[in-house]
Amino acid sequence: MKSKTQKSTELKKLKTKLPKSKITVFTTFSRAGEKGLSVAQMSELKKALRTMDAEYFVTKKTLMDLVLKESNPPAGGEGVDVYNMEGSVGLVLGSGDVYAISKKLYEFAKKNKALQFFGAIFESHFMDKEKFLEMAKMPSREILLARLFGMMKYPVSGLAMVLSEIVKKKQVGA
Repeated sequence: MKSKTQKSTELKKLKTKLPKSKITVFTTFSRAGEKGLSVAQMSELKKALRTMDAEYFVTKKTLMDLVLKESNPPAGGEGVDVYNMEGSVGLVLGSGDVYAISKKLYEFAKKNKALQFFGAIFESHFMDKEKFLEMAKMPSREILLARLFGMMKYPVSGLAMVLSEIVKKKQVGA
C-alpha cells in the first residue's frame, strides 16, 4: 500500500508525462484467478520499452482516472473508463515511434499471454483494443517504404524492358 506522498508524487509524474506522450496504451498484466507477468517478464518489458523512448507505469486506477480528467491539454481520455478495465492496469506512455512501440508491445504480448490490451489513446483519441491491434500488426515503416518503392519502380522498369525489346527487334531487322 502506497502512502499519500508516494501517490501524490506518482500523480505529478503522470500529469507531466501524459500530455507529452504520443501514445498511451492501457494494458493488464494480472487478472483475478490467472497467473500474471513475473518480475523478470515485467523487467524485460520495461527494458524493451525504454529503448524506444517509452515507459511502463503501474499505478492505481483512481490516479489514472484523475490524470486523464485533469490533463491539460486534453489527452483524449474522454470515453476511457479505467474502472471497467479488469485486473491490474498498467500504462505505456510512449513519446518515440508510435508504430514501433505498439508493434513491440504486440510481439511481447504474443509471447506472454498475461499481457493484454484494453485500448490506447493516439492523437488525442481513444481507440479500442481491435483498432490498437490493427495498428500494432501493420508492417514496419521500412517494409512499407520498400513496397512503395517497388510499386513506383514497376511501371518504369516495365517501360524500359519494352523499349529494350523494340531496340533489339529493330537491330535484328536492320
